[in-house]
Parts: sequence; C-alpha cells; structure tokens
Amino acid sequence: MWVVNPARAGLFGWLVRYYVFAAACIAVVLGYVGVRVYRAYDAALPDIAGVEQYDALAPGVTRIYAVDGSVLAELAREHRAYAPIDEIPDRLIQAFLSVEDRRFFTHAGLDWRGLARATLANLRSGTVIQGGSTITQQVAKGFLSDERTLDRKLREALLSLRIEGRLGKWRILEIYLNKIFLGHGAYGVAAAASRYFGKELHELTLAEAALIAGLARAPSRYSPIASPERALKRRSVVLQDMVEAGAITPAERDAADDEPLKLAAQPPDVFRLRAPYYAEHVRREAGLRFGEAAVLQDGLQIETAANIEMGAQAHAAIDSALRRIDRRQGWRGPVAHLADETARATLLERTAAEYGDDAMTADPQRWRLALVTEVSAKQAKVRVGKVEALLPLKKMAWASRYDRNTGVNDVKITRVDEAIEAGDVVWVRPAQKRRSVIAEIDDEAAAAESAANDSGDTSAGAVALEPPDEATGLPQVELGQMPRVEAAIYTMAHDTGEVEAMEGGLDYDRSQFNRTTQACRQPGSVFKAIYYALALDGGQYTMGSVLEDKPYVPEPGETWNPQNIGQTLDGKVLLRTALIKSLNLPSIRLFVSLGADKVVAWARRLGFTTELIADRALSLGASCVRTDELSRAFSIFVRGGSWVDPIYIRRVIDKRGQLLLDQRHPLDAGLDVAGRLDRMAALAVHGPRQVVDDRTAFLITRLMREVVTAGIGGRASQIGVPAGGKSGTASKNAYTTDTWFVGFTSRHMTAAWMGDDTYERSLGDEDASYTTATPMWTQFMAGVVAGIPHENLPLHRPPGISSRNVDARTGEEPVAGMPSATLYFKD
Repeated sequence: MWVVNPARAGLFGWLVRYYVFAAACIAVVLGYVGVRVYRAYDAALPDIAGVEQYDALAPGVTRIYAVDGSVLAELAREHRAYAPIDEIPDRLIQAFLSVEDRRFFTHAGLDWRGLARATLANLRSGTVIQGGSTITQQVAKGFLSDERTLDRKLREALLSLRIEGRLGKWRILEIYLNKIFLGHGAYGVAAAASRYFGKELHELTLAEAALIAGLARAPSRYSPIASPERALKRRSVVLQDMVEAGAITPAERDAADDEPLKLAAQPPDVFRLRAPYYAEHVRREAGLRFGEAAVLQDGLQIETAANIEMGAQAHAAIDSALRRIDRRQGWRGPVAHLADETARATLLERTAAEYGDDAMTADPQRWRLALVTEVSAKQAKVRVGKVEALLPLKKMAWASRYDRNTGVNDVKITRVDEAIEAGDVVWVRPAQKRRSVIAEIDDEAAAAESAANDSGDTSAGAVALEPPDEATGLPQVELGQMPRVEAAIYTMAHDTGEVEAMEGGLDYDRSQFNRTTQACRQPGSVFKAIYYALALDGGQYTMGSVLEDKPYVPEPGETWNPQNIGQTLDGKVLLRTALIKSLNLPSIRLFVSLGADKVVAWARRLGFTTELIADRALSLGASCVRTDELSRAFSIFVRGGSWVDPIYIRRVIDKRGQLLLDQRHPLDAGLDVAGRLDRMAALAVHGPRQVVDDRTAFLITRLMREVVTAGIGGRASQIGVPAGGKSGTASKNAYTTDTWFVGFTSRHMTAAWMGDDTYERSLGDEDASYTTATPMWTQFMAGVVAGIPHENLPLHRPPGISSRNVDARTGEEPVAGMPSATLYFKD
C-alpha cells in the first residue's frame, strides 16, 4: 500500500520507489533498444520474395542439345532437378520428417522442445547426435551466409519466423526438399534419386527413400558411394525413426532394412561422350552472349546445329587418317616397360577386369593395352587381359624407329625384336584384313595408299578379322600407337550457315585446343582460290587469260625459290589450268600483278580476320588463317557471293520458357508453319548482304569444280556426287607441316586439315594434301552424301555469263584429238 504522506514512508519506502522507477526506466530502454535491434536485423534479412519464389529463382542446369535432341553437355554450378510437392512420394516426405523434424506441422518455425531434447541428448553422448534446427530453420539457413556466429543464428531465427508467417507448411517443405544438398553434386531429392539410383521419385523404394533422407545430416559421411556400410547403418536409423514416428510398421522397417543396396551405374560424362569440341565452342559462345553466370545458373536450353552422326563420321575419318600417317612415320616405342613381375601381374589383373573374357571379339576396332610376354624374330606373344594372342611381323612391319629429323616415311623392319621386347606394354587390336574402298587416282597416290594399308589402317575399308594363327591357334593382333600428328574437320551447310560437324582434334581429353576455330595455320595453295577470285572479279583476267609458267626470278638477296609440284614448266598456261593444277609459278605472277595489298583487302572482304602479311609468300598461303573463316569464304563463293555467318546456336530458351535467341533458318525442320513465316520475315528484313559479284562467285566455283573433275583434287570425285574444292600443302623450311582440302557439294562446305601442332617433324618428304587431307575429306564426305540427292555445281548460273569451248592448252579453237575445255566469261 502506498503511503499517503511521503514524509512518513521512511527509508524502506524510498528504496522501493527508487527500484521500481529504475526498473521501469530499464524496461523502457531495453524495449527501445530491442525494437531498434529487431528493426536492424529485420532490415538485413533477405527479401522473403526470394524464398517464396525459390522454384523460379533456384539455379538450374543448362543443357546443350544436338539437332536431334541428344544432350551434348550439362552445365551448372549445382545439379538440381526441381520437383513440386505433389510429385514427391509420401514415404520420402515421412522419412525426412521422422529424422529431421517430427514436430514440423505443430511448431511455428522454432521448436524449443526439440532444441532442449537435442541439447540434452548431445550432452549425454558427449558428441553431436541430434540437431536442434527445424526444417524451417534449415530453409532459412540456405538463404543466409555460412558463418557460425550468434549474429547469424539470430537472423536465422527471425527469418524462420517470417517464413512461417508468409508461407504455408507444404510450401516450406517443398522448398526444403528441393534445396537441400544430398552429396555428389545433387541438390534436392529428385537430383539425389537420379544420381544414386537412376530413378524418378515415384520409383523409389522405402529403403531408397530412407537412405536419401539419411544423407541430410552429413552427405559426405553417409555417402552410399564412398561409404556404403555407413550409409546402410544410417538408413537403419532413419527406418527406426519412421517406426517411432508412426510412419511405417516394424514389419515394413524390417523388409526395407533387408533390401540390398543397389546403386545406379555412374552415367558417362555426356560432355565427352558425343561432340566435346562442339559443346565447348557453344559454351564459350553462349557465355559471350548471355554471361558465364547465366550459362551456369539460369537453366538455359541451348539448341545447336550439331549433327551427332556426322560428327562421329568426322571423328572416324580423322582417326583413320592420323593412324595411317602416324604409322608411316615410325614407332615411338611402347607405352611402358615393366621389368618387375609384380608390376606385370598387376597390369594383367587390371586389364582382365577392364576387358573381360571377350577382349578379342567385342568391338574389334577398339585398341587395348597388352603385355608382351615372348619375342622372337618373326612374332611376339602378348596378353590382352585374360587372352593370349600372337603379334606377327607382318602386322607390325611399319614399326621402324621414329626419327624427328627426317621426312622419310614407310621404312620397314625385318625382325620383331627390332621394335619390342618382353615386358613392353603396347597397344593392339584384333588383326584385320585389308580392303581399300577408295580407288586410286594416280601412281603417287596409289603408292601412298598402299603404304598406308601395309601400315595397318583399315578404318576406310572392311573389318573382317584375320583367322587364328595356324601353328599356335592363337588369335592374331596388330600393333598400334596413339598418333602424334593432329587433324580437324569442319562442316557447314552453306545455304543456312549451320555448322553440322566440328571435330577440332583426335582426342579432346588429350587436347582441348579446337583446331577449327582457335588454330591459325598456313593454308598453302588453298589460298590461291581467294586471289584467283579477285582476278576474275576485275576486267583484266578471265579463265582464258594466259599466264607465264617460267622459273621464278628472285629479287637481289632473296633466298625464296618456289617451284611447281614435280618441278614442271610449261612456258605458258591458261589461268584455268594454273588453278586446277595448282601451279605455283604462274600463280605467283598473277598475285604480283594483282598487288598484295589488294589481295589482303579482298580477303578482309571475305571475312578473314587473322594477320595477312602482304608479301609474295602470301601467294602460296604463307600467312595463317582459321578453318572456320576459310570455310566461310568458300561458302560465299558457292552461295553466289552472299555473306554467311556460321551458326552454332539455333535457339536458346530459359527455364521459364522465354525465348532468348532464335537463329533458325526458315528451312529448319523443327519450325512449325507460324515459326517458319516468322523466320522468313526476319530473313527478309535482315537478309545476307552481297559481298562478291554473283558472276565472280560463279566463275571461281566453276574453277574449283574443275579442280576435282580435271585437276589436282581428283580423289574427291570418289564420293559419288558433284564436288568442288581446293587442296593445299604448307611447309616450314623443308618440312611439310600442314595439308588441306576445302571442298563442297551442293549441300555442304567441308574443310579437312592435317598438321603437326609442334612442327616437330615433316609429315613426309613425298606427302602432300593428295595423300593426307584429301583422302580424309573423301572418306568423311562419302558417308555424309550417301543416299542423299545432290545438284550439279555451280548451283546457279547468273545472267551475264557466256561460255566457249576451247583448246585446254592454249585457249584457242579446239583441236581434234587434243584436250578441250569449256571456259566461262563475264559478258
């Protein structure tokens, strides 16, 4: 009771008043500070909309697709697969609730009873055996930093309360089950089901659902891949928790506990599986267009022009051609030499596990590691895993010692022990009979092809196996090695610009350098087609112009002394003859008369961006160019002079279905009627510009057609449809370093290149494009054109072109019994 007269309150009364007043002041101050602190924390919390819209904002997996819908690559910082709550099985939900948050549907975001129970259990055990965070807190934690401080815990609690007040329980649970990390790159239950069991969510068994739920606590510790026994023990804990929570019966628990662990085989890396050079180029281009963050997070659907079958054909042609030239250059030695018996036994054990019992019959084109066990003069015995085989001299006669200082190819050995010894580890495959499928054009080409066949290449022919050795009954094998030289093939549909195949090298794992878009190599005589087109574009030269074919006269102090192939000299030749026979001397004189600067400017007009040195050596392709730009220039000619950009990405759609990019041609088979009309309208507004007179384009295309029908590119005619193109061979000092054939049909432009990345050794003193790049182009294109109708070349004859039949040697009136040719002229 308060004292009416303060004077009578005494000391005690005054003390009571003082403390009451002080407490009231402290309460006011604390309340004020609390409000300020709450507001400060509240302002620092992430926007609740980011949590609410997680399904739309969550990082996605960007996928790159080939033209047939095959996946070329999956790109993401996190592998996620979002599943709505109604697609998540009840058993899986109950598993997570039982082990992570049994009171989820009754608490308001913070479970004080659960926290107290977990704290007591952890104190009793001396370690952390239970967590105190609710599912709502775990969701909140995912939108905050990873620091372990009291400040972050307070923000986590506040955000949990806010989430509970804004989102319903089922929505919170959906976000949790899709956001949680479950090990091995899997975020969310759908990704985990696919990663560990190769299943959709509805296909999971109770045991599998329990195992996935058990990963939530510690994905690495309980990983079924790294620690299967520990994962099974954790699964048992989850199943028991489900019994205690009333989610399953003891009988169901026991049945699930007895289920063996059956993990899905790890899927192959799709990036390397089909077209890695193409996929990586598209990844780079998409990164430049949309940003690297978008490519790795926005779940883009990138549709490309890549043709998987064509890419496989390009790879096979490259492998065949490189193994052919590589064997002809000689043997670089075994993969390894194992002198120790223990090491040999280990190798045999591992190869037996890898190759199985059918090492000699399954996939006979595959190369396998073998251990050499016995060697004599005429044969060697090898073991390929569990299988013993015979390596006869005739299947390794090519294996003379490699010499980087010579350009002499096709040296043979006469004894097996000149090349290998017992304990060597070598590459072998089942010995195959030889049968060339490409007819020979001339004696030099025939000799090169014969040498290639003797060296063991069969990729361009039949694959019938040699019978077992008559004396021993052992299967026969042939010796091989990984090629040192590189090659590339680049193919585009010149009417649309879509790049259908891009093989930038033999083996992406060995070298990620894409030689079709990143390498700058000398084109050799391929470049002649560029400035011959310039000559025909003006009024000074025609197909019938006469050029001097005389020895080159060097300038004072000049050491350059070019000659024609075979050192021929005809005195005077037609411009037509000089190009289709690829004569160097008249071509140099033509180049000089045109002017080096004008040639460079013309090349820029055709899209070349690399450095072109304006000197006489450019007449023989001494400046480097890129394969894709060379292909574009030739495509401009075939198209009648109109510009074309190579198209790799046809269309890009984001994860919300929004169209970000559409570069499809109206002829694209994937377009519906409305889409086709839209693309036709776009093409009409932004159509290709004319960069070369259509008559000039016709004339140079016609000449390159004759390169194949009557000139140095005759081997390309073996594909069976009309083709044109230009070959080229480049050298560095006395070494042949690069060979090319850039050719076309009425549908495709294909560039084939072969060369030495390091310029270590000449491809061969007697080798040129007609023994290397042109056969590779021909093998590839024969498969591409098979069964597809093609038109004649050039595709169109524009107005203002006339023709005349002449003597092919002089350009005068035809002479009976002498070769004649049809020349075309601008009116």
